Amino acid sequence: MNKKSVTLLTKHYHGYAIVAAGFVVQGTIVGAIFTYGVFFDALHTELGWSRAAISAAPSLASLVMGFTAMLFGRLTDVTGPRRILSAAGIAVTLGYLIMSRMTMQWHLLVAYPIFIGVAFGSHDVVTLSAVARWFERRRGRMSAIVKVGTGTGQVIGPAAAAVLISLFGWRNAYLWIAVVTGPLVFLAARWMYRSPEDAGVPHQDAAILPGFAPASVAVAEASTPTPPPVDASAPVAVPEPPPQRAREMMRRPEFIRLGIAQGAVLFCTPIIIVHLVPHATDLGLDRAVAAGLLSVIGGFSIAGRMVMGSIIDKVGGRRALLYCYAIMLAAFVLLQFAAGPLLLYLFALIYGFAHGGIFTCVSPFVAELFGVRVHGLLFGTIIFVGTLAGSIGPTVAGAVFDLSGSYRPAFLLLIVLLLVAAGSIASIRPQAAQS
Repeated sequence: MNKKSVTLLTKHYHGYAIVAAGFVVQGTIVGAIFTYGVFFDALHTELGWSRAAISAAPSLASLVMGFTAMLFGRLTDVTGPRRILSAAGIAVTLGYLIMSRMTMQWHLLVAYPIFIGVAFGSHDVVTLSAVARWFERRRGRMSAIVKVGTGTGQVIGPAAAAVLISLFGWRNAYLWIAVVTGPLVFLAARWMYRSPEDAGVPHQDAAILPGFAPASVAVAEASTPTPPPVDASAPVAVPEPPPQRAREMMRRPEFIRLGIAQGAVLFCTPIIIVHLVPHATDLGLDRAVAAGLLSVIGGFSIAGRMVMGSIIDKVGGRRALLYCYAIMLAAFVLLQFAAGPLLLYLFALIYGFAHGGIFTCVSPFVAELFGVRVHGLLFGTIIFVGTLAGSIGPTVAGAVFDLSGSYRPAFLLLIVLLLVAAGSIASIRPQAAQS
């Protein structure tokens, strides 16, 4: 699709097509990622691989995702999202094709991190950086719609994989995933442009639309007498300093504090996803009932994304993040006392809402603090920091359980780290964005 076709095919603002394409990319890639656990038993029983070996693949993929998020963020700033997402679509297809024919453990440990991990590294930073450039006034709401794609994929992906495995077996199920996911991502990439300027269309969601002044400015100009001619010998206004480079922005206290907060929170969130179901079964819940907790988290994360998206546009990313932290803190406190299905499901509801909101707030907040000129690199770096912390969290929680026989010390640590994150964000004083 060329720039002319954008204006011909989309009578309305093409930013909406960017949001729709981002929704498809997020839902497709994340939905495929969330099918991994559905194949776990088949790989263990049919191929005889150890649980440790099977579990190592997503851990490696998570690290690859963190590294590539920084790279893709920078490439998004320079070349735009289309080529990156097209490559991600090809990578997803190749990865699942290889996995449908794997017979040895190293096949999995190479194919899943290299192909699926690389694709996973593209889905968040590339789509949300594009949205940040296409929208200002409604950046929060549009980012939320894209992130609803993530929740949708979390709900649909595992259920679809279970049906495919029961009908066709796990190898053919992987073939189906390869055939569907890669082309969807590749086609969605055709609609992606880095910014309105790249697409050759006017920016229709700027904070102040081109050619229009705020009402207060217009009134003031109308009521102010025309000033006398300026003397040519008068001193010329000092030009604005050049915009900061990405490296300089990364040294600013706001960036460091946001990185600390994201690392602390993303240490916590994988612990819940990995260890909540085992914790519930330890308390006597049936495995199917315990697994339903994750479905509740996924479902209510969609509500959290949409609600917090609107709140971001009204109060800004900083306050929206603090609201999410307060809600998540209430959930973590409840978790300390939840011993039955009712309170555990209430925890999942509250936590899921906050979980979805947090993942919606970060990209708009980065744009608020630093502008959008190098948004991809800055946001990708924040993702990298969070991914490193997230890869450690579940292992630490498992070790704590092995030593103490309980998840309680690990769950208490969640409260401490969340307070650290809240303190870091609360200490940020937003300044004018360096765009």
